[in-house]
Amino acid sequence: MFIRNAITDRSKLTVVSENETVESVLAKMEGHLSLPCLAADGAFLGMVSKRTIFERFQVVFQDGVTYPEFLEQQIQPCADTSVPTLTRDSFFEDTLSIITRHPFVPIVENNQLIGIVKRSDVNNALSIAFATNVSTQRILLGMAEVEGALQRLFNITHRLGVNVVTAVPFDARRDALNRRMILKVSPTPKFDELCEQLQRAGYLLLDVKR
Repeated sequence: MFIRNAITDRSKLTVVSENETVESVLAKMEGHLSLPCLAADGAFLGMVSKRTIFERFQVVFQDGVTYPEFLEQQIQPCADTSVPTLTRDSFFEDTLSIITRHPFVPIVENNQLIGIVKRSDVNNALSIAFATNVSTQRILLGMAEVEGALQRLFNITHRLGVNVVTAVPFDARRDALNRRMILKVSPTPKFDELCEQLQRAGYLLLDVKR
């Protein structure tokens, strides 16, 4: 999965300009959680949301600015400029740490907003990686983090003629079997034999779903 295959292009986005008023941006935000904020030359400045607007109003209110006056101010100071950005050549997994904290991932090149990766795009990629919408038989394995562990596993599936739909390793821990793997295979009459051979090869079957 590549970022360039999951981008919503800039031309399809609702964006705000740094010179727009708070009032006009709030009108634009109907139906949106947040929007990209751009400079006059298209440079990406940050992300504007109702939360960032409210936080900015709290600041200026302390200086005596009324709400009607605030609505006439420019939106740029309301932008969250700390939002990380990626490029089309970034690794897709780099989106994960960003999308857990922000509604979308800005894709920026030469300081210009190219597009965004939405949370739904990341969810879809994870669904594909974990084969959530495919009929499978599932094994949660415990395995030692040693050289050749994956090769031995795939040698077993290959020898049995079992089709591996996905194999996702995760969850390092400080114990003898310090790796976990979700192994999903196409439904097969050799599933019990697969489980037996995995156990004989030293893998721990933590959970089995037929």
